[in-house]
Amino acid sequence: MNESRALLLTDVVDSTKLSEELGDEAMADVWAAHDRVARDLLIPHKGREIDKTDGMLLLFDGASQAVNYALAYHLALAAMHVPLKARAGLHVGPVILRENSADDVARGAKPLEVDGLAKPTAARVMSLAVGGQTLLTPEAREDLGKTELKLQSHGHWVIKGVSEPIELFEVGEPERRMLPPADSEKVHRVIKVNDIWMPVKEIPHNLPSQGTSFVGREKELDDIKGLLGSARLVTLLGMGGLGKTRLSLQAAAELLHQFPDGVWFLDLSPITDPALAFSEAAQVLGVREEPDRPLLQTLCNHLKNKRLLMVFDNCEHLIKASADLAHAVVKAAPHVRLAASSREALRIPGERAYPIMPLPVPKVGDSVAVLLQSTAVRLFVARAQAHKPSFELDDSNAAAVAELVSRLEGIPLALELAAARVRALSIADINKRLNDRYKLLTGGARVHQERQQTLRALVDWSYDMLPDSEKTLLNRLSVFKGGWDMEAAEAVCGTDPLDPMDVLDLLTNLVEKSLVIMEEGEETSRYKMLETIRDYAREKLEESGELGAVAATHCQYYFAMAKEANRGQSGSKQGAWLDRLEAEIDNLRAAIALANSGGVENVIAVKLAVALQGFWILRGYATEGRAVVRSVLQNSSVASSEMAKAHSLYVGAALSQSQADLVEAKTMLEECLVLRRRLGVAAEIAMTISTLALVTWLSGDSRMALEQEQEALLLFQTCGHKVGEGVVLLQIGEIYAHMADDGQSEEYILRALSIAKEVKHFETEAHCNLILGQLAFGQGNFSKAQTCIDTSLKIGLASENRRAVASASWWKGKIELNLQRLESAQGYLKDALGAFNAFEMKAELAGCLEDYSSLAASFERPEQAISFAAGATSIRESYALKRSVASERRWQQHLDQLRTLESNVRLEDNWPVLSAIDLAKIIRDALVLNQ
Repeated sequence: MNESRALLLTDVVDSTKLSEELGDEAMADVWAAHDRVARDLLIPHKGREIDKTDGMLLLFDGASQAVNYALAYHLALAAMHVPLKARAGLHVGPVILRENSADDVARGAKPLEVDGLAKPTAARVMSLAVGGQTLLTPEAREDLGKTELKLQSHGHWVIKGVSEPIELFEVGEPERRMLPPADSEKVHRVIKVNDIWMPVKEIPHNLPSQGTSFVGREKELDDIKGLLGSARLVTLLGMGGLGKTRLSLQAAAELLHQFPDGVWFLDLSPITDPALAFSEAAQVLGVREEPDRPLLQTLCNHLKNKRLLMVFDNCEHLIKASADLAHAVVKAAPHVRLAASSREALRIPGERAYPIMPLPVPKVGDSVAVLLQSTAVRLFVARAQAHKPSFELDDSNAAAVAELVSRLEGIPLALELAAARVRALSIADINKRLNDRYKLLTGGARVHQERQQTLRALVDWSYDMLPDSEKTLLNRLSVFKGGWDMEAAEAVCGTDPLDPMDVLDLLTNLVEKSLVIMEEGEETSRYKMLETIRDYAREKLEESGELGAVAATHCQYYFAMAKEANRGQSGSKQGAWLDRLEAEIDNLRAAIALANSGGVENVIAVKLAVALQGFWILRGYATEGRAVVRSVLQNSSVASSEMAKAHSLYVGAALSQSQADLVEAKTMLEECLVLRRRLGVAAEIAMTISTLALVTWLSGDSRMALEQEQEALLLFQTCGHKVGEGVVLLQIGEIYAHMADDGQSEEYILRALSIAKEVKHFETEAHCNLILGQLAFGQGNFSKAQTCIDTSLKIGLASENRRAVASASWWKGKIELNLQRLESAQGYLKDALGAFNAFEMKAELAGCLEDYSSLAASFERPEQAISFAAGATSIRESYALKRSVASERRWQQHLDQLRTLESNVRLEDNWPVLSAIDLAKIIRDALVLNQ
């Protein structure tokens, strides 16, 4: 029977070598596992096995089933206990199928045999593939049709037994790096020139051979090759050390078959005289000067009918000469393509600029498997093994390698220079020495240009070519940390000899020269420098004697921003201001550090802490803020000023209370109150008393807390401080709720809510709705509770108050748990627990763990229920946190439930010693409960 079918032939590569390593018995087990994998996949992909050797001959109805099988097969082999790689070839064509009789099969024949030309064609295509690769004939490509898979042509190849060269296609997942088969004496790639097939290996070129493998940059390589198919000039833009040259050479090598007149590499770096650029190009192309004719004209005349690719490397120091040469060639030679590497664009018509960025870096803490997916890590490991063959990435050094790659910011040259150090240093030792990266990162290959042998020389090369105005701006920009916007750059850097109006153009030039990176945002663009460049520019700023003055201007600018943000947090733009402070957190830290060290007045650090108090609490930076306050209080100039000390103590107390450290909060507030009563500012006295009342209540003395709150309320009302009045009313309502006096509680909460809406104080408004929801929950009115909590959550989200969002999520989870909607409850509780833990909100963390204990009991996980209960109890005992009357009653009911669970677990027997509690583990267990 003769009909068109898809034939897939596979072959396991290096099987003989593997057999020698493992031994016959172990290899037999590997082959058995391989066969199970290969055959199990046939069923879902509707294939049939025809024959088997070191691979298989398989039959499918069409190319789609065969391709899907091949991809699944490659993945399955990689996941085996002894990973294997196979190559695969696919052809679709007429085949002769012969079904053998039962007698023939009994005598050793195959049940089904295939004859015809399709079988040897598939075999020859398969023989060209490498491990993990699936190659298709044109017939198979056509039969496959439209697909979301990545398909790439590898050009035409001469194949034994096939009269005409055939085009080969590779198919794979979109992220797969696709490499053409290697030329050999028997098989070679060809290109048609004037109706004659010409071996690609005979195409002239002067591409330098590479001594190391090309690692990563798959997307960039594909993009550049694609652009060179349509654009006349593609310029790779980026600072030195990012691998522009290597990338352009790799693209040129892989495109060799498209240019029968050759691929020509023009290295401009050794040339210092722009007039010699044309002469160098002529020499590379073999063009001789003609009498009475400009050399550029002779060059263009030589190229006008050529089909070739020219690679201009290192154009930045000869930018005008490079642009003139490229422009002339583009106009004169329609079939010539140009690829250039430069720090800045050539700016000629038809140019397509393609920015080259540092390699993405992994996270410290990623597993070895995840790290090996990182291009930056793979590059470092490959280069390290070139210097020290025994080097391996494993669990013992994974964290150190991740740290190293991250600190080097994915700069390929820096990674290669660091890799050279593994001959004498451990990865941990290299990390320790990276604080002086310019001394450590030396020792590149001697054949490289001098500027590529050390990181400093490379940055010197870029810096020295800048005009003085751009050097000045780059130096001054080094005071920023974590990025900046245009307004900040103009305010901080636009001082003599620069003008604020100059900054835009100068900064644009630095972006175009790849020394500054621009990141487009929804509303405004932000800019940043790689730390490698920032360290260098800061050193230059210090040498210029400007560091102190520019840093002081930077500090004053961000102090003014923090004050404005603090005022803005009481209105409708709270979320926007919080986002802006979040974006500038590193600059704010730098400003505080400068003030604390005496670079500006020490009191600026206190004022910054006051301005940032709300941000630190709402965005989960309370721990950091407390550390700042402790440091500020050690400063003699702050300690000697009653006002500065009082402000510092109050901020520290508010942050401590937000994390349930009631002892430190009470100590600070009592000292602060003495100072503020002496200073006599009514609103500040009231604020201190109100916060002290909150601490008193949380410590268990509700009656005393109410007395303190009433004193604070009267002071706020007397001085007309509406925000303070609303906060006190809210806190009184909370105290009454804690005492189970729902009527009084609701009255005060509603009064607070009215004021919060009037003054647009979203933090108070969100919290009022939260307490109203809690009251309704305690009364069993779950519908009203849900409405109030949803309102609190909505306000928290709109104002970007993460504490409010976490608290509302917790109570939504509590309501869902009470209604036995366990999956929904777990989702809300998980979000809340993660936030409470990150923000170190101890009281809320304890309460959330108590609900997790109830959740675990509902999932019939008594051991985990007890563990979560013990964790919550440990927190409460550590911070002396009391439950409300209602919550204490519910908690005892829950413990009674744990005691009566039908299980071998008894609460008294399994309650752990609280001092030995591993709270971090308990929280991790909670976050993965029931997974």
